[in-house]
Amino acid sequence: MKIYTIEEARELVHKIKPVIRDIKSKAYDYSKYHMETSRLVFNFRNSPYDKDGILDKIINTRKELKKLIDEVGSHSVLLRDIESGTIDIPSQMNGEEIFFCWKIFEEQDVMWWHGVNEHCSKRKPLKQKENL
Repeated sequence: MKIYTIEEARELVHKIKPVIRDIKSKAYDYSKYHMETSRLVFNFRNSPYDKDGILDKIINTRKELKKLIDEVGSHSVLLRDIESGTIDIPSQMNGEEIFFCWKIFEEQDVMWWHGVNEHCSKRKPLKQKENL
């Protein structure tokens, strides 16, 4: 697993931000298609044909979503929440493994961290003089 410095993490987040944005969009589409599929199944007797191609759309969207999530994971980044775009980026502070924690759709920069065994809700602000 790659360990990132704060500078590398900041470069990475700008690179993967569009991918996270695409994941959020595809997840929304997947949810929408899944709901439509449920409606088709429920109304099967009245509408036995998938005339809008919803089943193909849900299968293709799921494949696209998986590919995007795999792309983020290939950078050793953990996608914690699609809606807020929360990601954890592995790093070290004072010789201890940590995660930089960034909420892509809510924050301008990587400014928070938490321990590897801590939830994002326990994150702390980065300080200028910490050994990263």
